[in-house]
Order: sequence, then structure tokens, then C-alpha cells
Amino acid sequence: MKKSNDKPSLWDNDMVKNALKSMSPKDLEHYKKLGESFYKDLDFETSKIENNANLPPFMTDALAYVVETIKSGLHPSMLEPQDKKLLEEVYGSEWYKKWGYVEGDLTDIVTLKMD
Repeated sequence: MKKSNDKPSLWDNDMVKNALKSMSPKDLEHYKKLGESFYKDLDFETSKIENNANLPPFMTDALAYVVETIKSGLHPSMLEPQDKKLLEEVYGSEWYKKWGYVEGDLTDIVTLKMD
């Protein structure tokens, strides 16, 4: 039972309930899959598409390869220009921060001096 201070749900109303009752099982399954895909592939905090949902398979494979090489220790300055472009397309212009690098690391190995 709902408490009086609970906010009402957007989906908890007669219009939605009636719409759901009138849908065929095929339609319900279709909308369920759309919803799962939407929530699985979108990071609402950054408005970025996750899981590379919009990439063709060959680009997904290329991205996975490049990411694994970075995770395995390849420095960003050693990446090919097309690999850097792919990372930028998927993760944004500051993609290197995802792995703890700075912009200068794109062209050279930058060492930070600690005082």
C-alpha cells in the first residue's frame, strides 16, 4: 500500500493500465525490448550511449581491440590516428581521461612532477 507521502508514479494511472491491457502479447514484448534497450544503452548522467549500441559490428570489434590495448598498457601516444578518432567518436573529446591520461598524452608521454 502507498504511503501518503510517496510520490505517484508516472506509470501508475488508469490510462497506462488500460493501454497495457489492450496490447497484444507481441506488442508488449516489442515495447519491453525497446525499453530494455533504451535503459541498457543510455547513461542518463552523461547523456552518452553505452555499450556502443549504435556502432556497426566491425567498429565495435575495432573499439574493443583499441580499448583492450590501452587497458593492457599501450600509451595513447602510440595509437594510430584512426584509433584516436574512434575513441573520440564513442567516448567524447576527452576520452583519454577515462583511463587516467591527460591531453598531452595524446602526442607524447607526459610525466607529472610531484612536489
